Amino acid sequence: MHVNYYDIKHLFSYYEINLTRYKYFEAAVKKLTAKMKEQDKTYVVTWVSYKGNDDWNIHLKVDVMKMLKREEINEEDYHLIESNVRKFLVQLFGSSEYFDSHILTRIDYRKDVKLLDRKERELLFHLFEKYTKKYRYKEKVKWGKDENGTPFKYETSQYHKNKSIELIVYSKEDERLEKGEEIQKYDKDIVRYELRLKNKHLNSMKREDKGCGQPKRLETYFSVRLWKEYMGKHVLPIVHKGDYYKIFVAEKKIEESHFSKRNKKSLRSFLVMISKGSIDTPKKHMSKPTYRKYLRDLESIGVNPILIPKNRSDFPDYMKNPFISNRYDNKAFVS
Repeated sequence: MHVNYYDIKHLFSYYEINLTRYKYFEAAVKKLTAKMKEQDKTYVVTWVSYKGNDDWNIHLKVDVMKMLKREEINEEDYHLIESNVRKFLVQLFGSSEYFDSHILTRIDYRKDVKLLDRKERELLFHLFEKYTKKYRYKEKVKWGKDENGTPFKYETSQYHKNKSIELIVYSKEDERLEKGEEIQKYDKDIVRYELRLKNKHLNSMKREDKGCGQPKRLETYFSVRLWKEYMGKHVLPIVHKGDYYKIFVAEKKIEESHFSKRNKKSLRSFLVMISKGSIDTPKKHMSKPTYRKYLRDLESIGVNPILIPKNRSDFPDYMKNPFISNRYDNKAFVS
């Protein structure tokens, strides 16, 4: 949001921060962010920058789940969310007019699935180890950095990222525990598939030549139609359709299929290659059209190309693909 300097000073004053006490403005902004997180976490200013001519930019992060105090967020909630943001701006600046000129710089689409069995959650993240290292320029990342810059490994999450879009699949309970936060009732047993549309992507979509002229406005992206499109385009090709099976169950489903004996044998070899390596391994041994054909064949009989390890007796022989279950449920599509 573009804000004038008078309101910038009022913002810091509202949170009892004396700007004259800080040698560096960035330090005052960090203090502001920390204070806002302590008080509510629904609204957090993450950075403030000077644009010139008494024009400042404020980056305001809004957590709509904390705002509405519920996990179910649907498209009809947009006007309620806008109203709440406007009330917050009036509380800070005495007016909500800044909302009229807001520019969206990121939105997180999500799909939450409930896995009551912790062993199933463990299995799901174990299977993710076999997923592709790169899709649509998103690279799989196994190590990240926390808020303090300390490296850590993603044990109960799967992370694919590029400069425009990020996909992270993670356990909400484990995330809360790692951050030392209270586990909310809507976090329990939840695995979240979260797709983050970043500023670079939103800028490209705004362009008339390469994008589709979509305004960088919250109302534009607060859309179930867009949520379905993005999940289908950026998540499904990574997690794949079909349920998870151990090899002997998958073999039975292949044997009972309508495919020829030769194709059945090829599909089994395809699954074994993936099991011994990853979803990318067969690409080294066959053409792209053949690789895509085998994926389509497995999808047609409901078999995910990632197998449950046969030597893990603690894992079930079969697990339903949680992402596919109720795939188009639109009760909770943003966070």
